[in-house]
Amino acid sequence: MSGVNFIVNPFHSDHQKNHLSRRGTKKCFCVLSCALLLSALTGCGKEVEQIYETKAASPNFRAIQTSPLFEGREKSFAADLCLPQDLRYADSQVGTDALSAAALYDVTDAQTLFSYGATARVYPASTTKIMTALVALKYGKLNQEIEISERAANPGDDAQRLVLEPGDRMTLEQALHYLMVFSANDVAIAIAENIGGSYDEFVDMMNREAHAIGATGTHFTNPHGLHEEDHYTTAYDLYLILNEAMKYQTFRDIIPLDYYNTTFIGSDGYSKSIEVRATDAYLTGDVETPSGITVLGGKTGTTDLAGHCLIISSRGSDDKEYISVVMHTDSAESLYESMNSLLAEIPQ
Repeated sequence: MSGVNFIVNPFHSDHQKNHLSRRGTKKCFCVLSCALLLSALTGCGKEVEQIYETKAASPNFRAIQTSPLFEGREKSFAADLCLPQDLRYADSQVGTDALSAAALYDVTDAQTLFSYGATARVYPASTTKIMTALVALKYGKLNQEIEISERAANPGDDAQRLVLEPGDRMTLEQALHYLMVFSANDVAIAIAENIGGSYDEFVDMMNREAHAIGATGTHFTNPHGLHEEDHYTTAYDLYLILNEAMKYQTFRDIIPLDYYNTTFIGSDGYSKSIEVRATDAYLTGDVETPSGITVLGGKTGTTDLAGHCLIISSRGSDDKEYISVVMHTDSAESLYESMNSLLAEIPQ
């Protein structure tokens, strides 16, 4: 309702209002007739001087002001989000020859600092698992049991996995650690089946959640990111998804870890323990960031068709948070070179 002014005259009685209403109808008809006649005489392309007084000019009318409570409703749901426009500064050192898409977003001030092909369709590979974690955190409980099915235990010979057995059991919290630290595809399937009630229903939940947060250039067909033709996203949508996931403290606690080890229950009833290392070279210390940049965590992804992908959250020396994304480079080396060139764009 904000933005609409309601005009009332507090001095008229009901009888006067009815009388004025009839007079107003006649007056409107006369004004309309005169306007049509004047238009015919002068031509539609000429300006016509307004010769009648507006209601707002009358001293007996006052505008009702809408409540300040409506002001918050005027604010777009995207008001605190960065814009998806392509934006490259002339003095930027980010090379785009090896890139399909790359972007840098100032999350704190909701500013797009660099954007190249950010709305182009790309394959997400295992960056998909950010949405898997987001949906699981939103609709699941950390202590609920995740049981490994036959399907989960066999995600494919070339898939990153823990090598779990059907009937193995762990909590959702443990599963999320294996999902985000090690990028385990068997765990991704198990989370989908247990949180969604079925694999397909969980994928539907992923797509509904993506659209709810504005990631309308995204479509998921699985919870792990192994290649399927109709499984795609954009660099900008990945920013939206990671930005939403960062609202969960559990997610923030998991993604900086360089390794993870836990004990869960095997299908035989005995305890099992699997230790894993992070797939992100920033977290393992194999790649250093530019000075003043602290990586808070993120997600890698690699398939033959997606290339090498990485999206991370970081903090600058200004204590602001940033999200940077690089998609589809031809090697791990070029991936981190491109990401470091993006991070170097963060104001120091």
